[in-house]
Amino acid sequence: MSSSPPLLRSDVSQPTRLSSGHRRLDRMLSLSGSSDPREKYRCGKIVVICILVSSICQVLIPMLINSLPKEMCKLHHFQFICGTRKDTVAGGNELISMSSSFFDHQFPLRRKSDSENQELIRRASAELGVVSPFHEQEALAALSAAREKRLLGRFDKAKTIIEHALALSPKNPEVLIEYGILHETSTNDVIEADLCYTKALNYHPFHKEALVHRKRTQPLVSALDAKLLNRVHAKRKQFTSLPHTTALKRAMRESYFMHIYHTVAIEGNTLSLGETRSILETGMAVPGKSIQEHNEVIGMDSALRYINQTLLNTNTINLQDILEMHHRVLGNVAPTDAGRLRNTQVYVGRFAPVAPEYVKEQMDELILWLNDEKTTEIDPIERAAIAHYKLVLVHPFVDGNGRTARLLMNLILMKAGFPPVILPVQTRANYYATLHTANLGDLRPFIRYVANQIDHSLQLYLNAASTKCVGLDDTNECLAGPLHESHIGDP
Repeated sequence: MSSSPPLLRSDVSQPTRLSSGHRRLDRMLSLSGSSDPREKYRCGKIVVICILVSSICQVLIPMLINSLPKEMCKLHHFQFICGTRKDTVAGGNELISMSSSFFDHQFPLRRKSDSENQELIRRASAELGVVSPFHEQEALAALSAAREKRLLGRFDKAKTIIEHALALSPKNPEVLIEYGILHETSTNDVIEADLCYTKALNYHPFHKEALVHRKRTQPLVSALDAKLLNRVHAKRKQFTSLPHTTALKRAMRESYFMHIYHTVAIEGNTLSLGETRSILETGMAVPGKSIQEHNEVIGMDSALRYINQTLLNTNTINLQDILEMHHRVLGNVAPTDAGRLRNTQVYVGRFAPVAPEYVKEQMDELILWLNDEKTTEIDPIERAAIAHYKLVLVHPFVDGNGRTARLLMNLILMKAGFPPVILPVQTRANYYATLHTANLGDLRPFIRYVANQIDHSLQLYLNAASTKCVGLDDTNECLAGPLHESHIGDP
């Protein structure tokens, strides 16, 4: 007889089996509501112990980490532990702690040492023209040695020493005066000597010795500048009387390409003269050169054509003419900024042009000056150079100010019967140096630089019209010999 399985009755209560987690939860809930003081004391004791353990860990664990050997921290298993460690490198420079991250390599920032901070302070002071007392003393010692060498007739040694003193203290009037005296004594260069005396007076307007030397050299320099201008005007008369031969037309065409090449090269364009000519003659792109460089050449070509076909026939120059020139210069490079005055502040090295809210006012003053009757009485060479400087000083555009200023200068010169002047890229350092001198208050070096380049440009045309000239000597005069075509396009 088989036994039947036991019946499960739903009316009989079965004991419920709770997990260990549920039992601990129930116990904690029962303790929280318990009124037994022993249970409350036990809970408080646990809380205090947890706080103490946590505090000890926060203090002891960083100490243990910092005491680990550096070799152990290089191991892969200890890199995460040593992630917040502070190390000290050679020389006592503490590394700023960095929290560990998912990157494998840490990049700690090193605090600069006192010597490095002093070097940074020295460089900043040099940029602002502040000379340390140590450098001032060394400059004065070099000044004394240079003066002694000059009196002994050792001019080369004196020049080396005084240039060292000038590098240490560029605004020291005594150093500048000694440098000017050395120019006069050794090479009879009155222009450079006068420039040194002028700089000394710019920094110290009432320096007696500088005033005496400047009073002596100023009429000599004025006579030399007048002689230079007369020579350039004499060459201009020769140029206007030249017959329009095939050689002259070829030279004028070559100078057109050279003008575009040099004026964009001054701004950093890397296209060569041959590549510039290829772009303008064939319209084909040059492999390996950027689109921007191509557009700079095309923009200058468009601006020069605009001057030749439109502006040369006008009697005055207005703001719209300058905007149209700039629009063609920058139209293919930055269309949104082309032909528009800037509305943001720009900086040219350490020089800060006028604020954008004053640009329109300054440009209106420039236009009034250009069309004033007294301005037209100024020599066109001087007027063109001053107009160039005034436009660069205002810096009315975000970009293309130098190219537009050179176009304005050539517009004034072409109206006066001069050919477009070429400012060679090889003279870029002198170009910017004379502009910087103009910022200090002396425009004569920049006018002199422009006059010399006009003289050189005129001589190129005179050479092309002569069959007995192959180049220029040190005085820009023609050298005897047959003319070769290669010399015309040589930059």
